Amino acid sequence: MKLFAALLSAVLAWSQAPARAPEPPEAMTLARRAYELARAGHAEEAAASLREAARLAPDNALYRSALGGIYERQGKLEEAVSAFFEAVRLDGANARLREHLESVSLDYGAALARERRYRAGLALARQTVAQFSQSSSVYLMLGLFETRNQENLAAVSAYRRALELNPESAEASAGLGMAQSSAGLMKDAEATFQAGLKRFPQDAMHRQAYGVLLVKLAETGSANRSRAVEMLESALKMDPSLAEAHYQLGSLALADDDAATAAREFALAAANGLDDSRLHYGFARALRRLGRAQEAERRLELFRERKKAEAGSLEP
Repeated sequence: MKLFAALLSAVLAWSQAPARAPEPPEAMTLARRAYELARAGHAEEAAASLREAARLAPDNALYRSALGGIYERQGKLEEAVSAFFEAVRLDGANARLREHLESVSLDYGAALARERRYRAGLALARQTVAQFSQSSSVYLMLGLFETRNQENLAAVSAYRRALELNPESAEASAGLGMAQSSAGLMKDAEATFQAGLKRFPQDAMHRQAYGVLLVKLAETGSANRSRAVEMLESALKMDPSLAEAHYQLGSLALADDDAATAAREFALAAANGLDDSRLHYGFARALRRLGRAQEAERRLELFRERKKAEAGSLEP
């Protein structure tokens, strides 16, 4: 229904807006045709008609927004974002349109993250921040993609801004600590996590992220390893689905030559969605130590596949 309403608005806009510059009558005809085509379920044909209407009437934001609605309904989020951006450029005072552009952009960013298209995600995030400089959620997206592209100091700034805009965001607080850790700002990260645990004591992500930092610090002798284990285990008590916590506990067990525990934790990490090269390599080592050579070889194959894909995700 939202799609039809957007199309109807586009069809009626020409006659309802007395201050509009005259438009070619063909544009209105095409917009009406697009509305009827969409009602009949012919989305591709409706989109084609609206594209032509927008070409003939390039200053009509409603044609662009209606086109974005069709793309969104089709699941073509890249095209939808482009159309809505153009609509907002033409009608920047339309609060409802701006709100919808922000929402669709965040949805598209989430899709790019799932697909590991980190360069494309970073470009989208930068474009979106330029349009929505007061949105904590948009800065969260920017911080995520800067982290994925190893632009860690920039990510620190993005997450800090997200937290400034929304001090109640546990996600922004945890993200800031993780970005600081990735940037080598260990003392800053530890301070952020300690403050976050006080402010968000029931947030499992803070405990997981702090546990990861403590593992790093333990490797340099700057923290007690048992404290890292305690933090990771407390995170899993709150949320057993935290894949990274399982992975970290598996790595610690493997370092202690406890292959059985390591394999169990790695299996739990995989079952809860972790699918990166680190996991498959560690899992292969644990399985080999357990004498499960065939399974270990399969994990090594996955390690090589994921390593190649991860390198590709960072290419320009």
